[in-house]
Amino acid sequence: MKKLYTTFVLVLIFQMGFSQNENQSQILASDAEDEKTNFSLGYYFGVGMLYTDALDINPFLSESNVPTVRRFPFEFSLGMTGDFGKNRIDLDIGLYNQERESGEFGHNINSVQVTLRYLRTIIQFENNNRIFAGAGLSYRLTELEFYDKSETIDLDDPESFGDLAKINNRQFPISPSLGYSFFSSKGNEEHLRIQLSYEFNLSNNNWESDYARVNNSIDETGNRFRLQLILPF
Repeated sequence: MKKLYTTFVLVLIFQMGFSQNENQSQILASDAEDEKTNFSLGYYFGVGMLYTDALDINPFLSESNVPTVRRFPFEFSLGMTGDFGKNRIDLDIGLYNQERESGEFGHNINSVQVTLRYLRTIIQFENNNRIFAGAGLSYRLTELEFYDKSETIDLDDPESFGDLAKINNRQFPISPSLGYSFFSSKGNEEHLRIQLSYEFNLSNNNWESDYARVNNSIDETGNRFRLQLILPF
């Protein structure tokens, strides 16, 4: 009788342990399935500030009496976000324009950047806010135009079209990123994301021109911080 009772207790303990392991496996499988299948797509508008390491071309602009390019341009961006589980993929386009004049000399700079970024939730708070970490890869095109307003353009004399130059630079930065998102406490609606990235240029590309040959060109590093306020809609 004691042996039968002991056997019954052992079988009961084994069944309870097996049932618990099976439930845990089902939960883990369900979580993994949710992470694979629960995909959502959203869009956002962003405003940001860039802190750029001093451009390598700035000393050459100064020698030509052209004002140097500022380090703190402001940026506007538009993008889309795909969420699946704890994972997130962003695709955005960032644009900025900056002008500066000193006397008769000045410059105009335009920049466009396309970024593909992967982020993952590393902390989710009780109020549903989240911290993301990840990295992105970008393609950046910068066009710099500098001029002298004292020059005169005579359409009958092509040699007097003025002192005007337009050059461009192409770069491929990689950017580790960290973001903090404010979510609704109920549901999964994101209200605001604050994101900080540091962009390392993978290739120091020199300045080129689509309209003329550039002699004595220089390589541009182009590393910079990028702080964004992202507003989903």
